[in-house]
Amino acid sequence: MINTDNGNIRINDELMITSEYTFEDFRKTRFYKNQDGIRIVYLEEKQMIDGREYMVSLFFRNKRIYSVSLICCDEQYSEKNEYKRKERHDNILSEYGISEKGEFDWGRIESGYDARGNVSSIDIFYYNKKIL
Repeated sequence: MINTDNGNIRINDELMITSEYTFEDFRKTRFYKNQDGIRIVYLEEKQMIDGREYMVSLFFRNKRIYSVSLICCDEQYSEKNEYKRKERHDNILSEYGISEKGEFDWGRIESGYDARGNVSSIDIFYYNKKIL
């Protein structure tokens, strides 16, 4: 799923997110559908990553990747049981040797549950370096 040494995420063979990924890089992919890069970019199709199905969204700041959000949708959860998806995400991260909140030189990974939005996700945040 993610290389914890450098933060690279292989979404599929056509889409590799790195800490240096830009909106211009995204525009060159088949996933670009005239999104503006200002709002969150939701990939229209669910993606298979390491044998699991995910909804994927990308968030850019100043045209550079800021975060990637993954929602595992292999299993369906009712609204009242959405918090169980967070437990699933915790288990997935654990399989990769990543804690619920992992800090790295390139950024951080969090498994979270937002009670207001009733959504659970694995969120990868990049510490973007200043562009000279």
